[in-house]
Amino acid sequence: MNEYTRVYVAVGANVGDRFQNLMTALAMLEETTIEHIQFDEIPSFSQEKLIRLVKTSFLRETEPMYVKDQPSFLNGAVEIETKLSPHALLSRLKDVESQIGRDLNGTRYGPRPIDLDIIYYDVKEEIHSDQPHGGIIVNSSTLEVPHPRIRERDFVLSPLCDLNRNVVHPSINLSSEEMLFELTGVIEEKNEEEEEPPAVKVLPLPRGRMLAFNETHIMGILNVTPDSFSDGGKYTESVELAVQQAIQLVEDGASIIDIGGESTRPGAKEIEVQVELERTIPVIRKLREISDIPISIDTRHAHVAKSAIEAGADIVNDVSGGTFDSDMFDTVAKLKVPMVIMHMRGTPETMQTLAQYEDVVSEVSEELMRQSKAAEKAGIPLWLQVLDPGIGFAKDLEHNLLLMKHSSSMRKMVNDIPLLLGPSRKGFIGKITGEAVAEERDFGTLAACMSSLIDEHGKLAPTILRVHNVKGIKQGVQIMEAILKAK
Repeated sequence: MNEYTRVYVAVGANVGDRFQNLMTALAMLEETTIEHIQFDEIPSFSQEKLIRLVKTSFLRETEPMYVKDQPSFLNGAVEIETKLSPHALLSRLKDVESQIGRDLNGTRYGPRPIDLDIIYYDVKEEIHSDQPHGGIIVNSSTLEVPHPRIRERDFVLSPLCDLNRNVVHPSINLSSEEMLFELTGVIEEKNEEEEEPPAVKVLPLPRGRMLAFNETHIMGILNVTPDSFSDGGKYTESVELAVQQAIQLVEDGASIIDIGGESTRPGAKEIEVQVELERTIPVIRKLREISDIPISIDTRHAHVAKSAIEAGADIVNDVSGGTFDSDMFDTVAKLKVPMVIMHMRGTPETMQTLAQYEDVVSEVSEELMRQSKAAEKAGIPLWLQVLDPGIGFAKDLEHNLLLMKHSSSMRKMVNDIPLLLGPSRKGFIGKITGEAVAEERDFGTLAACMSSLIDEHGKLAPTILRVHNVKGIKQGVQIMEAILKAK
């Protein structure tokens, strides 16, 4: 029986529902059987999958190269394992492209609903080295591996670095990171002269929408609960009142509305799932009737998550990071929507007794990555993940401050997965300022938010800020972004 071979494949699309095209292509590849391939190209007739998806990069929106007069591309890369030879794999990739609607005889570098290219074939871990080798070299009339234009394409090298920044090109003898560093210096000089937009990391949403991380996104909090610590009871009287508040948050600058029907403040007790459904689903349905604003459902329960997405929500925001409900990851994977994976220990009732760390930044990062990998194994690709360090959840005052102080280090520890930060009106702000009333903690919230927006290079980092006072935080973000863009 032939063994699986590790392969990196570039994926792209700029026609139709780009994200859906990518997901359809990957699903088709995983369904590959011997019926799809010429028999003489397969050494054995194993019943195992011929292609397995292992992991994905993030997705980036990029301007077209070569042929400029066409829509922007959605680009990424995937790691697969396959039992197919390079040419058999190429044949299957072209077959999938054709079935999704690509004209294989169309304009070179022109528009296409799907584009699948082999970057590296037979990637191997090198003995006595931390740098994987980029595999074999293929040079035939129909296939060149590694991809011949890898060195000039940011939209290939950046996703490659997401998969493994240390993999070494077999002929150039440079790692993905080294090639990207070499290229981005050239791109930055070119952008300064020609003002070409760089590749932008994006979070795909249902119905072809995207959240682009070339700006900070404000997630407006809408608690339809009687007992949340800041705004409990304010929006429970009627669906219309809750929806009215959601629209106000949008007008104030929110790009996501986070709807929650269960308080997770310290000490809060779990409520019945049916109660949570009754509080949230009518609001989601009504809001979706009048607005296309991205909606996230703040829940620990898989059934609530599923019902909310079916009602029109776009994102699942789980404060337990998938640890509370064992069905959550599988449910979200089937829904094919983004998930916010938050760090918390225990439950709201017990979490503050578990706030014990030797190195809070490292430990929270490690626990987040463990859940991220579990989510990916369950079928939630990296390009649908956002991580949240869980400010105020199983953390004391010092822990919260350290997580915000070292947010740039934490971003590196979690492999640059976009972060959501939720310091809004939390108790640590009251302890520092002496402000006992949660609604009066917005100035402290602003400072906490601004402290966490910059990466290690002094640039704006991909971030979602979950806050109550959207207007105030939005203005703070606008000023911070203007400062960072000043030359």
